[in-house]
Amino acid sequence: MEEKLIAIRKKIKLARLKKEYSQYYMGCRLNTSQIAYHNLESGKSNIKVDTLLKIATILEVDVKDFFEFED
Repeated sequence: MEEKLIAIRKKIKLARLKKEYSQYYMGCRLNTSQIAYHNLESGKSNIKVDTLLKIATILEVDVKDFFEFED
């Protein structure tokens, strides 16, 4: 389970970097701080479902893409 959470966070980070969005920008869009966003992306805090949906919307990706794993 932990490996999948790490993979989801990596996919979020890669999608953010592809858009060239900073953690500060993401924090602002999520009405939180850059530090709080960093903690979500790095695994220091949990990502709630509604936050994950907002992140997907901001990054213009389908949330299901975060859950596609290689076997």
